[in-house]
Amino acid sequence: MDIESKMTKKIINRRINVLIIDDDVDVCAFLKRILTKRNYAVDCCCDPLEATEFIKKQEYQIIILDIVMPKKDGIEILQEIRKIDKSVCVIMLSAYPTVDRAFASIRENVFEFITKPFETKDFFEVLTRAEKQYGLISNLYQLTLNQISTKLSTLRKEKKISLRQLANMAGISPSLVYQIERAETAPSLATLSKLTSALQSELSYFFEGL
Repeated sequence: MDIESKMTKKIINRRINVLIIDDDVDVCAFLKRILTKRNYAVDCCCDPLEATEFIKKQEYQIIILDIVMPKKDGIEILQEIRKIDKSVCVIMLSAYPTVDRAFASIRENVFEFITKPFETKDFFEVLTRAEKQYGLISNLYQLTLNQISTKLSTLRKEKKISLRQLANMAGISPSLVYQIERAETAPSLATLSKLTSALQSELSYFFEGL
């Protein structure tokens, strides 16, 4: 496998892990379908008694938790989650919202309380706000641009090379280098190779950690 394929595979595999805890199989299936389409890695738990086992075995960045469930109430599960992970983002769902449940959720540091039924657009707006607040990135394209931008700027400054000098050395336009450093455009592999050569670095440098 060549270096480009390896880097592409790493980028594609980097996803936000989401756990859905809801006894309604149809709700789980619907949420998993719309989340998977947007490149989230999704697990579903339809038995509230098994919820904590999922969390102990896998690290999740977002947990979507129903409140009213048989066998074990969502608030009780929420309290168990907080004993395992105090910082994970939890979004609560309920078709039967009450003031007491809302306050209980707030006490356990819940990011948002969503009432069923909900619009898909509104659901993803909550997720977008959660990602920003918790520093999560689901847009892999932008994640890659940001990393290339940071590493290019850092290496150029370490070598005390001006943006225009780098452009001349690499044989590309200064405006293109400027756009890459501002994460406004994605460089082709050929362009990135020219920049790498001009900076006397390795292509893999720009993708380390992805």
